[in-house]
Amino acid sequence: MGRRRSRGQAPSKPKPKLDTMFDCLFCQTGKAVEVKMVRLEQIGFLKCRVCNVSFQSRISYLSEAVDVYSDWVDETEEANFRKDDDIPAGDLKAPGSVTAASSTK
Repeated sequence: MGRRRSRGQAPSKPKPKLDTMFDCLFCQTGKAVEVKMVRLEQIGFLKCRVCNVSFQSRISYLSEAVDVYSDWVDETEEANFRKDDDIPAGDLKAPGSVTAASSTK
């Protein structure tokens, strides 16, 4: 009597690769933004091929291209929010608000 023959391990599946090309927020072109990462300098560069918008951010050894893109999205949203806050308080009206002059007939 002999031992049963053992099976070998199944080969591991390849990990899915993350994108390095993304959609541009400014010109709305698909797959036009390319992210390059310089790990030795710890900087991630982002540039649109169509409208030439560029961005760079600090990266760590764990960062991926999608992290640089998400940093860019966060920065643009924050810049737009700050620009909206710079409006003087007298000019700011809530949508649907009724002023005293327009409510009397």
